[in-house]
Amino acid sequence: MADDFLFSVSILSGILCSVLAVLKFMLGKVLTSRALITDGFNSLVGGVMGFSILLSAEVFKHNAKVWYLDGSIGVLIGLTIFAYGVKLLIDMVPRVRQTRHYEMFE
Repeated sequence: MADDFLFSVSILSGILCSVLAVLKFMLGKVLTSRALITDGFNSLVGGVMGFSILLSAEVFKHNAKVWYLDGSIGVLIGLTIFAYGVKLLIDMVPRVRQTRHYEMFE
């Protein structure tokens, strides 16, 4: 029973997040919205996470010695999000420097 629930939630989450990510990427490109593209990346990571939960559960069911797979994938996903965040910050530095000379409105 729990396996069926995990299977259905993981597949549904993976598919819906992946479809949502593709739509956000497409809409972000059309609207040239950096925030929407970033949100699409976050949705894509959510889709990968949904499928990774299913993969980890299946591998653990057949080989209990690989109990660390779910945590390892979680750490890799966290590092990926961190690297993308650092990339976004680095990309924003020139924009902040350009706006530094504008008048401050208080």
